[in-house]
Amino acid sequence: MSEYKILYSHSSVFTQSGLYEAQLNALPDDIEEVCRFTHNLLIHAYWLDKYGCNVGEFTKLEEMQIRCAEDILALASSKATGSLSDQRAPEERVVSICRDFSLIVCSVLRAKGIPSRLRCGFATYLTPGCFEDHWVCEYWSTDESRWVKVDAQLDPFHCDVLKIDFDTVDVPDSRFLCAGVAWELCRSGKENPEKFGIHDFNGLPFIKGNLIRDLFALSRIEMLAWDTGWGILNEYLSPAANDDEFELLDQLAVYSRDSDQENAEHVVTQNQSIALPENWTWNQSPTLRELYSQQS
Repeated sequence: MSEYKILYSHSSVFTQSGLYEAQLNALPDDIEEVCRFTHNLLIHAYWLDKYGCNVGEFTKLEEMQIRCAEDILALASSKATGSLSDQRAPEERVVSICRDFSLIVCSVLRAKGIPSRLRCGFATYLTPGCFEDHWVCEYWSTDESRWVKVDAQLDPFHCDVLKIDFDTVDVPDSRFLCAGVAWELCRSGKENPEKFGIHDFNGLPFIKGNLIRDLFALSRIEMLAWDTGWGILNEYLSPAANDDEFELLDQLAVYSRDSDQENAEHVVTQNQSIALPENWTWNQSPTLRELYSQQS
């Protein structure tokens, strides 16, 4: 196993499971079982009504803001009696988004020593005619000697409503585009950047944000989907300032497209336009509630 695959088999700050590691390690290795475990713990924030779940706005935004797998697992544990594996009702699940479903799967796999990583990009299957902001988890299949994409958000109910026609634990590259691929498609004129985003946020500035977050994910820094506030990502939508920045972003897209962990890590630690500032703390990044308030 290569040095980088070994690196991805160890927990990061955000995927470490702490007190829950033994429970995660005891789960079956089968990826479908890992996804079922995740479905039972989390409920998607934008699907609450579809599950008949009534959650107050304050609680929803607070739970969506949870950054670390261990904290998500702790909240899930507090919401229901029994173990994390025991079947629970929708209202006993943690309100989450795609990044969190992927984070928990990644946390389980890394607890088992299975190389895995989050990827930030865009899905073709969530909103017709759009490339919607999305996160998946990739794991290394030793049997097939390749990275396999897993969309842990897609439980049977999702699949039925969305008419999913592919294997959710082996998502085709054509259905989920890593951010670098999306950037190159739009820069080449092959796709319209306005089709990439979520809600009222879209365009090249949105793709830029996902591109930077994907490089951090490749470097085992699994950000929240709205983390911003430093370098060339000072705002949630930060248009490229000049030709030099476009040239930099074009190069970053290659690293994302090629899943180039070595260069991704070099950029996010050494390039002053991308790297987190010294003494950075995550509470300097705006919360989702703050982003929503800016739009109102």
